[in-house]
Parts: sequence; C-alpha cells; structure tokens
Amino acid sequence: MKTNSTTITLLNNSKKVKQTMINFLLLGFSILLLTSCSKNDDNDIIVTQPILGGLELQTEITENRDEALQIFTLNSGGAGEVYGEDGTILYFPANSFLDQNGDPVTGVVTIELIEIYDKAKMLLTKMPTNGKRPNGDVETLVSGGEFYINATQNNEQLELANDFMLFAPADEFDEDMSIFNGQDNDCDGDELQCDIVWEEDEQAGLEPIQREGPNGEGVSGYGGFLSNFGWTNIDRWYNDARPKTLLQVDVPEGFDNTNSNVYVSYDGEPTALALLDIYDPETGLFSEHYGLIPIGLEVHIIFVSVQDDQYVYAIQGVTIEENHLEIIGTTNTGTESELVALINDLP
Repeated sequence: MKTNSTTITLLNNSKKVKQTMINFLLLGFSILLLTSCSKNDDNDIIVTQPILGGLELQTEITENRDEALQIFTLNSGGAGEVYGEDGTILYFPANSFLDQNGDPVTGVVTIELIEIYDKAKMLLTKMPTNGKRPNGDVETLVSGGEFYINATQNNEQLELANDFMLFAPADEFDEDMSIFNGQDNDCDGDELQCDIVWEEDEQAGLEPIQREGPNGEGVSGYGGFLSNFGWTNIDRWYNDARPKTLLQVDVPEGFDNTNSNVYVSYDGEPTALALLDIYDPETGLFSEHYGLIPIGLEVHIIFVSVQDDQYVYAIQGVTIEENHLEIIGTTNTGTESELVALINDLP
C-alpha cells in the first residue's frame, strides 16, 4: 500500500493529539495527588482525607443539646418540684403558668431542663463561659452551673405567671456568684439552636441554701428566683490583676470557624471555658475580643472539629505570653468518650 505525505501528516497529528491527551490526564492526576497527599519527615507520601464542611460539627452540637434535655411533667394547679439528674432542683408555685393569651393554664404541663456543671459538657454542647460586660467587652466567667429551662403544654410555649426557684448544688457558697441570662447571638426562634453569650441579671439574687434532696438527703448550694425561661447561668467574673494581652490561635490548614471551634480552658478553674469566637479569614487566626487574657496565665488550648463521625482535636498546655500566638500542631482523632476523658483530666 502506498502512503502519501498527507496520510503521514495525519498519522503524526493523531499521535500528537493522543500524546497531548495523555500528558493532560497525567498532569491532572498529579495535581489530584498533590492536593490529597502530604509528606512526613522521611518524605513518605501520606494520603490525607479531605476536610469536610461545618454541618457535621453543628449537627453534633445540636444532638448533644437534645440528648442533654430532660423532660418532666407537673400539675399546673399545684406547687411542684423537678429534680435534675445532676442535682438541680426547680420549684414552681401553684398556678405558675400562662398560655399565649395570658390566661391561667390548667392540667399537666411539660418542663424541660438541661443542666451543665463541667467543661466537657460545655464543650460538647458549645455552651462556653463567655460573659458580656455592660460596656460590651466579652470576658471569661467561672460557672456554678448552666441551665436551660422551659415549659410547654401540648407543644405550645407557656409564659410565667410568677417567679420560680432554681437550686444548684455546690460544696461551698461563693458570694461573688450571681445570675446571668443567655443572650442569643444567632437564633432562629429555637433557643436550643442558639449561640449564647451571658449577661448579668442585676435584678436577681442568690442565697446559700440548705435543703432536702429527692431522697430526703441534705444538700447545700445556690438558691435564686428566676422570672424567665431559656438559658440561665450562675457565674462570677474571672478576676486576675496581671497585665493583659491578645491571644491568637492558628489552626491546621482547611479548618476555620465554620468547621471547628477553639476553646481556652483555665487551669485551676473546673468551670471556666472560654470560646475564641473571633475569626479573621484574612489571617486564618482565632482570637478573643479585646486582649483580656492575663500574661502568665496557665491554660490549655482546645481545638475541636467533627469529621466522618469522629472528633478531630488537639489539646495544648501553654503559659500565656505577651501577644501570644499559639499554633495547633498535631491533631488526634477519637470518640466522644475519649475526648471527654481528656478534658475531665485537665487541671
């Protein structure tokens, strides 16, 4: 068979096209490898999983709040008490509830209660001890207990006809403690979905209480009257006279305020857990608001995310220095119970 110059040219062009397509595919495959792999110190290629969006983290927080919710029933016509699993007691006088029209409620009502007394539960439910001063400054609080309290009847929201009493157990009474209410930062009508910052209720007071528990045992703690449903916290301001500075935290690549949270656990304070709720997308840094972290303070920085139904976290003990920048290095992956155990072991 004769092969003319035109045929040769077409064959050469076809080969070039095929080679170009192969080169393009190889290039694309190489880019894919580069974006999903990294190297360790020995230059071994390690395949890493893509970082997911924040829906999984937010879902986990919501589920943890739902799981913490305790449900009780009371007869609205008579006085009644509710006993929480962790020692919280609610006392409602007779005829305490009104419907949305302001009319007295009769029959059985449903009481909802969440009680939070430790850092691990604060973190899992994203209920940190961030308090807002009257001038707008956000500072850290030390908590004597965080509570969600609500009342409904046939799934309809009820109002209060009078104050009710909250009792929170405590081994010692701290006279600096007072009542704070949860103010919604981001809420679509369901307070169990809200991010909360605490503001002091200057009209409410606390007293040391000695009383009987549900089994007749003697218990002591804080007692105060509440005039509202929703989130309530027993707190005092964290006080430290040392000079203050700004704390910033650099999290691993791919994480930001949509798919991770950064907390500051104050050493020596079992119920002081601040959330770094300021995020700068330009620098990729988390921080607190006003540079109010004491220099010399010993803390643990906690980074947490949820990826593929597992907690991704890092816990780093540090002493705060001036203009402190903390870099989150190695992260760990584990279950909720493993993370809770680590947080409960913090100083």
